[in-house]
Amino acid sequence: MRRAVLTTKSKFNKELLYLNILIVLLVFVAVFVGYKTLKSEQEKIRVEVENTTNELNTRIKTRLGSILSLNAAAGEIYKNRATPHEIVAKIKEFNAQGDFALNIPILANLTGYGGLDHSKKVVHEMATSLALTKYFAIIKQLNDSLVRVYYASKSRFSTSYPYVWSDQFMWSEERMTRPLWLYATPALNKEKKLFFTPLHKCLRKEKTLVTIGYPLYNGEEFLGTFNLDLGVEAEHQFLESKNQHDGTYVIVNLEGQVVAASGLEGYTDKVIFDAKQLMSKEILAAGITEGEALSLDSDYLYVKQLENAPWRLYYIKDKFSIYLYPLYYIGMLFAVILLLFKVKSLIKHLSASRDELERQALTDPMTKLYNRRYLAEITHHMLGLMRRNQSKLAVIMLDIDKFKNVNDTYGHQVGDDVIIKLSETLQAFTRKSDVVCRLGGEEFLVLLPETGMDGAMLKAETLREEVEKLCLKLSGDIELRFTISSGVSEVLMDEENFELAMNRADNALYEAKESGRNKVCQAEVPNPSEDETE
Repeated sequence: MRRAVLTTKSKFNKELLYLNILIVLLVFVAVFVGYKTLKSEQEKIRVEVENTTNELNTRIKTRLGSILSLNAAAGEIYKNRATPHEIVAKIKEFNAQGDFALNIPILANLTGYGGLDHSKKVVHEMATSLALTKYFAIIKQLNDSLVRVYYASKSRFSTSYPYVWSDQFMWSEERMTRPLWLYATPALNKEKKLFFTPLHKCLRKEKTLVTIGYPLYNGEEFLGTFNLDLGVEAEHQFLESKNQHDGTYVIVNLEGQVVAASGLEGYTDKVIFDAKQLMSKEILAAGITEGEALSLDSDYLYVKQLENAPWRLYYIKDKFSIYLYPLYYIGMLFAVILLLFKVKSLIKHLSASRDELERQALTDPMTKLYNRRYLAEITHHMLGLMRRNQSKLAVIMLDIDKFKNVNDTYGHQVGDDVIIKLSETLQAFTRKSDVVCRLGGEEFLVLLPETGMDGAMLKAETLREEVEKLCLKLSGDIELRFTISSGVSEVLMDEENFELAMNRADNALYEAKESGRNKVCQAEVPNPSEDETE
């Protein structure tokens, strides 16, 4: 078993270090990118809701400005008694019930019920309403979401644009029971203010409408109302165009009806829905939000009160879809991280394979001790440490006595067992800092750093004694014992390489063999003064 560390090779793998650092950095980047992407997505949604709210307010202001301008123009025209009345003379009753209509295909048509009133006041009011039809046309062109622009009078008639024949549209007594008329009357609108009606259906029932109206007064006398019929289909399409993040937009009026929606499950603009049918009580009970969204159980919610309209705009976005968006980017980063883990695993596998090949190249396969190649690498390093630290380094060369006889008598397998048993003993009785090598056959070497000649002799003697105690049990109750001979030398400080000390130890080993075996002999230390004399 290897107990010394290759000092010429760092066991810390730089490639794995760099990969680990990169993986940690990518994890932090993934978390940072996920957080920033989440915040960015939330900010984009907030900006979208703000822009949608502002555009809705602008659309409403445009319509309210149109109807206020129309009302002001009507007041001026009504005051002008010179308003031409010729066209009014063409209005005719056409049935026994007293229904009447202009039925001339000009800009607008005038229809009514209950008999034609020829009083100057009513005739002048009719003339005024017909004079306003060009303004009706301009307002309709400026507001393409409007279905109809009209004036309704308490004198039981209405002037409306665009023109339709009386058999397709007639002002009737029934219509004067609806909010589009009642919300203008002094009984329900004493403040003479703009009003928005609940949702209602047009006469042919194919469209859902909301009416925006403004009552017309002559001084304190209530005359009628200017109304704009707004098709909610246009508001639905507007919300659809603004829903860039696949959320849910809902406009809810004062009566709790869904005026328009986008992304709301079950909604269609062909049906008048109560908001409670399609939205949760928790959402409808939420207050106006300022800035950040309101966090509900599974949704983020914005609630905006529209200006100059009794409508609220709701925006609902489920949290999962918001979190899913940054997860897309985090997922890509984690895919890279997983790939890096795979690369890391591959590098570790290659590194382990490399280490194993190096281990095999530097160790003896039978004893697992270091071999001559490792000895050649390590001695240069140990000599450098000895000189730098002004320390000592000793060498023990040892050999199994009469090993050839063991092989010849008991076979090579027993010879291998003897070598392995000796290797285990050498490892057991040397330090972790010592280097034990098998040089080949039955010959071994032990390097003893930080050890002088005296210490090395003691260590060699200890090893000799421990080996002498060994006994291998063979078949047939045969006990095999063996001994070793050792030569010890010390590396001199001025020696440039290890070969000289190794040769001295080898000579001492030879001396131990020649003098009877199972001995430890000390190598002679060369005397520099004697060398100089010679």
